[in-house]
Amino acid sequence: MNYTVLNDVSDALQTLLLAEFAAEQPILPDTIGVGGISFANPPTADLNPSIRLSLWLYQVVENEFLRNDPPEPINGSDRRRQRPLPLNLFFLVTPLVDDPTAQLQLLGKTMQIFHDNAIVILRDPVPPNREDELRIILSRMTLEELTRIWESLREPYRLSVCYQVRVTRIDSRRELNGALVIERNAGFGQAPLLAAR
Repeated sequence: MNYTVLNDVSDALQTLLLAEFAAEQPILPDTIGVGGISFANPPTADLNPSIRLSLWLYQVVENEFLRNDPPEPINGSDRRRQRPLPLNLFFLVTPLVDDPTAQLQLLGKTMQIFHDNAIVILRDPVPPNREDELRIILSRMTLEELTRIWESLREPYRLSVCYQVRVTRIDSRRELNGALVIERNAGFGQAPLLAAR
């Protein structure tokens, strides 16, 4: 994927939410259009009264299980590209409506959407048009961990949940010299060499 993948993942989550919100519009307390979801942190997003939900990417970490993947071949040639950078993304989801009942409904619907659509396919528009399978996972965070996030924002705690999206990749532009080793003769089964005396 291109270096714009962080934005692409955010857009994919927003598109998913908007499509599902539109289907539930009579049930949700307020109309949520394209401008109703913000990628800004909750205090900043809350300054705009038309925003109903903050979907804030607050942490990006390397996926430790995929960091040792081998280099990728380039178009079936002997050349190889350095492995992509595998990432896990952490989003804080915060409803930004004043009515407590509406907050619970909006957060509950958002969690239902992510639960029912736990796998999202992200297609790279740039050749070779690779697809990434994104997994949306509810993060098990304690109240203390959540409170630390809000303290870093210098805001009082608000009802919110965290989701982890794994795995997305940023492709490397660096090519490696040398071809992959396809065959190696270890010499097993041959007569042992005599040592000189």
